[in-house]
Amino acid sequence: MIAKRHISILIKRENLLMARLSMFAVAMSAACLTMSCVPALSGDAAVTTGKATPARVEATLDGKHKKITLTPKAAERLGIQIDEVREDPSGRRIVPYTSVFYDLSGKTWVYVSAEPLIFVRGAVEIDTIKGDNVYLSEGPPVGTKVLAAGVPQVFGAEVKVGH
Repeated sequence: MIAKRHISILIKRENLLMARLSMFAVAMSAACLTMSCVPALSGDAAVTTGKATPARVEATLDGKHKKITLTPKAAERLGIQIDEVREDPSGRRIVPYTSVFYDLSGKTWVYVSAEPLIFVRGAVEIDTIKGDNVYLSEGPPVGTKVLAAGVPQVFGAEVKVGH
């Protein structure tokens, strides 16, 4: 019983640490994104107030989350990669570990990509983590495209860290 409680405490500490590290990564990435991804006015950037922006953030229809649209140049600089929700032989859904984002409260998310360079955050529930794979008990259906690299930077753009 004591060992079980000790393991539970260690898992909670690890989740808190992951959340803090994720937010630090978001802050640093957003700062880098702000400094390096704002090119001179060019054809691949959205122009709003006379300067180029690497990402456009808009409200979704449900109003709960934001839709983030990256320019091709910003996606290239961030090394954006897309993967899919897969299924193992037992029917469990799998995403790459790099797709999962922990927020400050410990909730887990992935960025779903229905269209190229457009991302919307979706909640997931983790069942198990094995190596580079995360097995989901709740989340997007099999075949859904998810962001696999550049997750903290996209979150930074969504919450306007460093802007």
